[in-house]
Amino acid sequence: MSNQSISSNGKSGRQSVGFDLNSFKVSLNFGFLIENPLTSLPAYYSAWNTLTEQLPELYKAKTVREAVHQLPLLDYNQLSGHRQLRLAHLQLSFITAGYVWQNGDAGIPKSLPKSLAVPFYHISELLGIQPVLCHASLALANWRLKDPNGAFDFENLQCIYHIPGGYSGDWFCIIPFMVEFNFAKCLKNFVEILNLLNIAKELNARDKSRTTIENQTALQLDEVTNVIHLMNKSLARMHDHLDAKTFFNEVRPFLAGWGGEGTPMSDGLIYEGISSTPIKALGGSAAQSTTLQALDGLLGIRHKEGQKEFLVKMRNYMPPEHRRFVEYLENRPYGLPHLVESSTNDVLKSSYNNCITALVQLRTYHIQIVSKYILAASVGMNEGNYKSLDSKGTGGTSVMPFLKVVRADTETKLIGSRQSKKFSKMSWLTIGAVTAIGGAVIFGAVQFVKQK
Repeated sequence: MSNQSISSNGKSGRQSVGFDLNSFKVSLNFGFLIENPLTSLPAYYSAWNTLTEQLPELYKAKTVREAVHQLPLLDYNQLSGHRQLRLAHLQLSFITAGYVWQNGDAGIPKSLPKSLAVPFYHISELLGIQPVLCHASLALANWRLKDPNGAFDFENLQCIYHIPGGYSGDWFCIIPFMVEFNFAKCLKNFVEILNLLNIAKELNARDKSRTTIENQTALQLDEVTNVIHLMNKSLARMHDHLDAKTFFNEVRPFLAGWGGEGTPMSDGLIYEGISSTPIKALGGSAAQSTTLQALDGLLGIRHKEGQKEFLVKMRNYMPPEHRRFVEYLENRPYGLPHLVESSTNDVLKSSYNNCITALVQLRTYHIQIVSKYILAASVGMNEGNYKSLDSKGTGGTSVMPFLKVVRADTETKLIGSRQSKKFSKMSWLTIGAVTAIGGAVIFGAVQFVKQK
């Protein structure tokens, strides 16, 4: 169905105003991704184009700073349109990360040069996101197809610009792209569910049309569940071309921000020409993905205060329209839990529980990824160049406790005490067995940490 209004059963004549994704700059085909992103800026910005293309070699040679010091101060006002702004943010966020982290924890600069800081800050301000490398650029804007007429799959994707780690670094960017791209497949189901909820709120519990609404909602939830499983399969491909040692020592430090917990720049970074006061900006994090927060919003998952505070803060790293989408889902006066919890329809309740279970499995698999790529790697593969980041997520959190609480908050939405009690007793390794592709590898990594 389209984004237009729908009826509850095709006969009753009851209709609601159709929910429109376009008002949130969300695409039914691409979700939160930039469609057809630009791959270079106009000739005026050739210095940015060239430096970003050369960044992997400069970073390896530890000469990013010398190159940045040669940059002219370019006028960001000559950028035209949203896609140019997004590409400029991608370029300047990569250059900034290289400038800050090229020498590891040793000799970190206290400020960004004006030629980099001024345009980066103002471009970020125009976009409504933060002046740091974040999910909105790394995962949503840094992609293109090898064959423009080919499929959107792992084999046909490549990065526009490259982070450290060679193809492993590229793979780390391709994985979240595919997770985001697959999520878009259930946005039509989001639209249908939201329109059905608009109808349901006008019906009393005994209205015969309500059963039809509930059954239709169950069918849409089944499709969302299938997509979450598909997202999980995409996440599981991380192991194909990214080893823990490369991620921990080369990829992960490049994603770190400044001013968060566990950073050597606790006060932040001075943006010359903007302010003499340091600016705090956290590094890229999965918590900055609108996809995961949108699923929480639709399903009515509410997180504990500390986790909620961090997740809300992460919305400042999302494009403003995507942030509004999450807020809309959270603040609806009649949400999905209202319909499910007031219903006696076992089909609806089962579909809702299956969807919650799939999201728990996805979060469990994320925990397993962190166990392998951060916790185990920090003990057995740490080259010691970024000691301040050893136990923190790229967003600056103590990552494992945070993720476990977020998963537990998701579990609590299961309808029915029997399911809840049964599910709460399942260890994350048991759940992982349902979702794990390459799970044995991760289990070994976790055991390695425990033995240490």
